[in-house]
Amino acid sequence: MVFYRENRFFCGFLMAWLLFFSLLRTLQHFSFDTNALDLSLFDYAISSTLKGQALAEPFHGYGWGSLLAIHFTPTLFFLAPFYLIWQGPLFLLHLQVLAVGLAAVPLYLLAREELEGKRPALVIAVSYLLFRPLINGMMYDFHPEMFFPLFIFSGHYFLTVRKNNFLFFLFILLALFIKEDFAIYVFFYCLWLLHAGEQRKTALKAAFLCAVYAGLAFALFIPHFRQQIHASSAYEFLSRWESYGNNFWQIARHGLLHPIRLLHDVKWLTNLPYLANYFLPLMLIPLLDPAILLILPPLAIGWLSRIPLMSSFGLYYGAALVPFLFLALLRALAKQRQRKGKDAAREKTKWAWGLNLLLILSLVNFKWNLLAPAKYRNIRFYPAVRDCLKRIPAQAALAAQSALIPHVSKRRAITMLPETAGAEYILFHMGMNPWPLDRDRLRALDGRLQRSPDYRCLCRTGALRLYRKIMI
Repeated sequence: MVFYRENRFFCGFLMAWLLFFSLLRTLQHFSFDTNALDLSLFDYAISSTLKGQALAEPFHGYGWGSLLAIHFTPTLFFLAPFYLIWQGPLFLLHLQVLAVGLAAVPLYLLAREELEGKRPALVIAVSYLLFRPLINGMMYDFHPEMFFPLFIFSGHYFLTVRKNNFLFFLFILLALFIKEDFAIYVFFYCLWLLHAGEQRKTALKAAFLCAVYAGLAFALFIPHFRQQIHASSAYEFLSRWESYGNNFWQIARHGLLHPIRLLHDVKWLTNLPYLANYFLPLMLIPLLDPAILLILPPLAIGWLSRIPLMSSFGLYYGAALVPFLFLALLRALAKQRQRKGKDAAREKTKWAWGLNLLLILSLVNFKWNLLAPAKYRNIRFYPAVRDCLKRIPAQAALAAQSALIPHVSKRRAITMLPETAGAEYILFHMGMNPWPLDRDRLRALDGRLQRSPDYRCLCRTGALRLYRKIMI
């Protein structure tokens, strides 16, 4: 209550922000703008954990196998107990909003300490909450990567301001548990703490912990779970690095010893324009502090990806950049504030105008199209879809469109179109996002099923289709 009384405007803005985006995520979900990949994927994985199957899910094409074979994300285990109270896609969507929003609290406290005032701290926190790349990631299904700003800001606050090593290590561990590659980013963050002179012994221990964890994740845990799904024990996302070596350590060694080749391979000139949306709203200020170098490890890994969205840091792929951008922004502004010019009044005016411009740019660059009613027009299909779903027995084998799967009750036998093998029921809507199919292929599927003597159409409401296989 003391914090609320002293920071009422910040708390009020944060509460309004949380309510606003929770409402938008609910509308988004019931407008069928969420998907099996990557929402039901995590929903099934966490639910399966409560049944004794470690993060088992059916959407990666290897049957029911652990998600840990694809990405080592132990942070999902911590969400399983909450599924005893409330489980399902909406829980994950709202949890993601809460995690992204709460990260503004330690950032605000850091800014208040670094910039010595509530007003500049409020501008930094609001700029974070309106940061377009962050909102892009938050509004796309569910991804543990979106927890990263909360863990980094919290760990940094407890280390540098509160001098609480225990809570620092707790948040560092939580950051490591997000996904295997985040151990690399946190390792370099800890090395930077060493360089910055922040609690050097603690930072050294944390860096060692990150190195050990990364080694175990890549060399032991992921191969173990990949063997369980009868796949190659090699980490599949290292395929881009085959010419560097056969395992994580060989690749890391080769990259460090041949930095020129690494710079050539990442094609940084081609991908550099994509970073404009990260730096321009912050007026390029983060580039004025060495902490900006912390974005280089995620940049190198992202730019070497074969996935266009990852190499351009679209959607949630920029989550690894966001906390380091804002830490560099804070440090650069703190240095600017400490400058003592000949004309103190002029320096104060420049500082005030700089903060105002930062806030204005954040408002201008906000994702205003989220307010467009057209984004949620598919909500009108929900009653028909709900009635159609009642015709599908709870345990029946189902193949469904990705956008519809989050609305289907969980079942053991479920596949995502275009896969239909073994399905008793096939469900799709030609007016919704057809991914990973296109609309022509979806119409072709409808025509093929309509002509087939093996299937009977149970539902033909507008563009909604439900087919049942005729058992002989």
